Amino acid sequence: MLLPTGRRASPSDARILLAYLGGTCLGSLVTVTTAWFLSGFASVLPAPWRVALLGAGAVIVWLAKEGPLAGRVRLPESRRQIPAEVFNRSLVEGAFRFGFELGTGVRTYVPSPAPYFLLLVLLLGWLPLGWALLLGFGFGLGRAIPLAIRFAAKDRARFAGESFRQGDRLATVFGSALVLAGAFFLV
Repeated sequence: MLLPTGRRASPSDARILLAYLGGTCLGSLVTVTTAWFLSGFASVLPAPWRVALLGAGAVIVWLAKEGPLAGRVRLPESRRQIPAEVFNRSLVEGAFRFGFELGTGVRTYVPSPAPYFLLLVLLLGWLPLGWALLLGFGFGLGRAIPLAIRFAAKDRARFAGESFRQGDRLATVFGSALVLAGAFFLV
């Protein structure tokens, strides 16, 4: 864990949180910028085709991640944890690097279909650069929110025990549906 359990927040914890937040946002902005440049290839398609491709891609992603194809069809993701060597120098530097790698969305497990939906929007939506960067910043911020909540929690041990239980599938489905609804609004 980036923040130890059993004690109140300290100034070094704040530096760790800020480094992690900076890393997640920078990592996601790198990925978003790359996807935005690649979206130029989809710009030649008429808007109805892009919307149809976005819908078809979303159905395939959902089926492969949450639906009946889960476990049978694998979506591209790294199936390994970020190595502990990331934290060899200092915890603050390690938090930044760890956040950066999580922010890119390509270095670790992807537990929800939402990041795939965002990538589809970026590749097919032909969004203005400002909107794409805003999406990237929001993704990076979203990756950092659990650590920020843990930082602010009065009882970190209790928070960790209650927050990281498996089986909260409804939240994943709701979050993914919300991202998809926003995607169709943007496109």
